Amino acid sequence: MLQAILIGLIVFIGKADYFVGTAMLGRPMVLGALVGIALGDIRTGVMVGFQLELVFMGMYAIGASIPPDMIMGSVLGTAFAITTGNGVETAITIAMPAAILSAFVVNLFYGVITPIMAKAADRFAEEGKYKKVEGIFLSNGFLFDFTFAVIAFAAFLLGGNAVEAVVNAIPQWLTSGITIAAGILPALGFAQLLNMIMSKKVAVFYLLGFLLSAYLGVSTLGVVCFSVVLVGILLIIKDFVPNQLVVQGGMDDDNEF
Repeated sequence: MLQAILIGLIVFIGKADYFVGTAMLGRPMVLGALVGIALGDIRTGVMVGFQLELVFMGMYAIGASIPPDMIMGSVLGTAFAITTGNGVETAITIAMPAAILSAFVVNLFYGVITPIMAKAADRFAEEGKYKKVEGIFLSNGFLFDFTFAVIAFAAFLLGGNAVEAVVNAIPQWLTSGITIAAGILPALGFAQLLNMIMSKKVAVFYLLGFLLSAYLGVSTLGVVCFSVVLVGILLIIKDFVPNQLVVQGGMDDDNEF
């Protein structure tokens, strides 16, 4: 019971961005560590959180689109991975379905509860009751967080034995497939992120980092340190090279591939 309450509280903390502002509390790495602390296995929590961070890296809400619920998926995936003792494969197996199902609840909340709250806030704004507008905003965020905290509490409390039975019943060939997918999904997350940020100006730096790591065997920390030095050099060049050296005729605004 206590562990289920803590799982619900962690989801509440992760969702707190909705009414206290963005603090990156809902990232899988943060949530995985918190779940690990709550369940007494912080090492597995951090490892699973890191893997799920790569999986969810490119999933952002753009416009009216609602991506899979990263917070619910990360918390429940990490929690059941620890309780079943089956590691990252179980985390991903549970995290994605949980995230997708939770996204439906998010859509329902945004489509039903939030419009009611917004209408009340508009009425108070017209009446000049700004404190009540603030109260509506905070109440909507708290209700949103509390709803998902209760769902996570119930899912962990009631679903532990069922999830463990399902995981144990998974055939070996499917487990092997999930293991392979666990290795592919982080690459997919990176690909989605690159798709958003890649341009002609940064492509050469991405290629440089890849060559340093793949062919010269430089560690990740080494690549980061090299990048910091390279950025410093470029800033110095930008400050000291005369403006006359800038190519005449304007700049190419097309950064797309």
